[in-house]
Amino acid sequence: MVRSGKTNISNILFNLLNELDITIRKNATERTIYGNIYSGKEKVQIESYISTIQNFTKKNPVKTICEIGFAGGHSATLFLFLTDSASYTGFDMWNQPVYENTAIEWVRKQFNNRRITLIKGDSTKTVPQFEGQCDIIHIDGAHHADFPETDMRNMARVASVNNLLLVDDCSKSWPAVLKGVEYLKTNDLLNNIQMHVPEGWIYRGAQKGWCIGSYNVKYQADTIPRNFTFLNKTFCTPSWYGDNCDVFFSKSCSKLSDECFYSNVTGTLSVSCERWHGAQNTEKITWDKRFTATDRNDAHAKSFNYYKSLPQNLGNIIEIGAGPFTQAQTILQGKTATSITLIEPMAFHYMTNVKHCFYKNGSFGNLPTTILSIPAEELSNARKFDTLIMINVIEHVYDAISIFSAAVNLIQQNGVFIWHERIWNNYLGVANSEHDREFQLHPIRIKQVIAKQVLYMFDENYISWDTEELRRLQNHGVYFIGQRRTMVAKTFIPQHRSCFEQIGGRQTIIFFVSNENATFIQDQLKLVNNAANTKLIVIIQTDELNDTAISNVLKFPKIRILISHQHLRNWRKEVSNYVEPCLFIIPHLTLAMLDGSDTYCVGNSGVTVILMGYSSRRLKNYDLILPAYIHMTIINQIIFIWNNRNKSFTPEIDSPKFTFIKAEVNSMNNRFNVSQYVYTDAVLIIDDDVLISESLLSLLVLRWSENMDRLVGVSRDMRFVNSKNEYLVQGKEPSLVIGKTMLFHRKYLQKYIQDKALVEWNDKRFCEDISMNALIFKETKLKPLFVSMTAHSSRRNLSDTDGASIIDKNWSLRRTECVQWVAGYFQIQLY
Repeated sequence: MVRSGKTNISNILFNLLNELDITIRKNATERTIYGNIYSGKEKVQIESYISTIQNFTKKNPVKTICEIGFAGGHSATLFLFLTDSASYTGFDMWNQPVYENTAIEWVRKQFNNRRITLIKGDSTKTVPQFEGQCDIIHIDGAHHADFPETDMRNMARVASVNNLLLVDDCSKSWPAVLKGVEYLKTNDLLNNIQMHVPEGWIYRGAQKGWCIGSYNVKYQADTIPRNFTFLNKTFCTPSWYGDNCDVFFSKSCSKLSDECFYSNVTGTLSVSCERWHGAQNTEKITWDKRFTATDRNDAHAKSFNYYKSLPQNLGNIIEIGAGPFTQAQTILQGKTATSITLIEPMAFHYMTNVKHCFYKNGSFGNLPTTILSIPAEELSNARKFDTLIMINVIEHVYDAISIFSAAVNLIQQNGVFIWHERIWNNYLGVANSEHDREFQLHPIRIKQVIAKQVLYMFDENYISWDTEELRRLQNHGVYFIGQRRTMVAKTFIPQHRSCFEQIGGRQTIIFFVSNENATFIQDQLKLVNNAANTKLIVIIQTDELNDTAISNVLKFPKIRILISHQHLRNWRKEVSNYVEPCLFIIPHLTLAMLDGSDTYCVGNSGVTVILMGYSSRRLKNYDLILPAYIHMTIINQIIFIWNNRNKSFTPEIDSPKFTFIKAEVNSMNNRFNVSQYVYTDAVLIIDDDVLISESLLSLLVLRWSENMDRLVGVSRDMRFVNSKNEYLVQGKEPSLVIGKTMLFHRKYLQKYIQDKALVEWNDKRFCEDISMNALIFKETKLKPLFVSMTAHSSRRNLSDTDGASIIDKNWSLRRTECVQWVAGYFQIQLY
């Protein structure tokens, strides 16, 4: 729908802009933009923009608005107001956050149903990296030197065929801006351009003006590069030939021919995405129908002389093209490793469809495992590995040189390369027949010259060009184990169009998934997967997922990275190899939130709060506590245990979050005997005479996320143990956190209740919190973590208490008895 009624539209818009100005001045008094009221000459430019945009939108759909120079957000407000559903992308240096932060917050709130993106930094560097098309383009960046010309030239690249170009400060007072316009004219990049310079409008000593026009968008076929350089050697690119790659002769491809990709020197090194996807589908069919558990693993091991030349410890391993079974499962027999990363674009399909997939539950045995369900061509080379495995992979990829280049750069200096590939010196790029399954399955066929160029980067430990397996298949090939040389070699290759599903968004979402939450986290996964701004989803296991959990989770196509539960302690470090980890874990996401920061972490559906009550004098507390906790978004469950059989009490709470339990016996153990009700990983035990703020609870969860095996408490609740195992309120290093507020993983609830001796000891005592401290310390050998309270992140003591918490003179003695018992029972030292 196009907005109409010019006078009415103008009045509404000016009021809106005034409201924005008032908001900015309120938060940044030293900075005033425009003035209190838009009138006079200022109004002329705005009216001109309104009229121009209204006329443009009558004839052309507007999907994307692009602007260089967000500043106070005034023009962004204008463009968003005059369009109904267009997204907005602003490029800004962002060097005045004192008012810019206020402005963007106001704009996002005003247009909360629109996708609004800010790209911060020098626009001359950020715009060239932008991928997309812009229908309305506003250029109002730096006005000096070559910046305007560069901005105008860069924006020409992203302009849609039918576009509107607006250039601010387009007058003689700004010669650099006019120089940019002249550049567009000279290079035939403008359809038209009209300058508007109102007489007598001087602003800050400069003549105001603006230009309105449109880019001349020409269709330009991609030029075919004549050659590429691979590890210091230059080769001609198909279809270029000759000593200097100066002869061009194009051949066509068909269902039975890859001649357009073929070179008689190098073979077929890359194919189209369509050709590759076809081969991937053939690969799926191949493994979905088979019931084997390996892929010629034994034959490859024999060809490598059973990997005898490998070191005992392979360190951090990466396997490119893992398939459903991996070759690493054979290589690691009798050897050790630190971690493993599997690269396989169909990994999640194999996990859910191939019965004997080796990493079916998301991990490789007991090794910390990361699975990347992406093509290796699109893998970042920032990380280095000790060992790289690539066996029978190249013929399955879409760009061989990209893979080789990535592989060389992924290996540490002196790191180990385990490689096998078939060689096709006699292949001509044509199928043998319409039933040539080899042709359908393996589009890439390298010649020996490429293989030898790869070996150039390694010192040889083992090599064979003639093995029993190669003779059986009537193939040529190489089996090679080598160590990465310290040398640096030049590689320059044409960029292949990504064959990764083009999903457009920039947001990365990290989900923590367990067997328990894998079912009911579906709605959140669906929301995130369908959000236009979601680029990819990362799954971090909090325990070993079963087949049902795996199938429930991996059906969402934007899930591309899965990190095993063995990485849970160092998940931030592992995630940082692929995306920037988020700072806060939140329980739920909304569409509005998905337009925010670049990365979100979603916890295991938040926190379960466990409360236990006994005293009737505290009933009024629950009128305050329970509604407050129900309205906290970070809390997913509230479990309330009533421990007094002699006093009837049922809270009047109607919420799916709330579970009420009447205990059969009065025992402090009851607060831990609820694991069958809990389906979040984070569990908060909290007394019923305090009220925790959502901010403090968020800080506790954040601290806990650093190591989810540890106990976390509030610093006010820290307690101490000396060398005699005496319980103290003060000391040097805290050893315990009392049960007033303690956060830990739900797995410890079950471990506690299953320990009959522990339960029996605590049944008639008030030692359950010390016992839980000891149990977790026994598991982790780590003392609790603590979070400090602040004025904003606090815990409120409720005034209406019954005196039950008043400390008597024998309290410390009884607590000391508890410490000494658990220390002996678990055979630990808590001090």
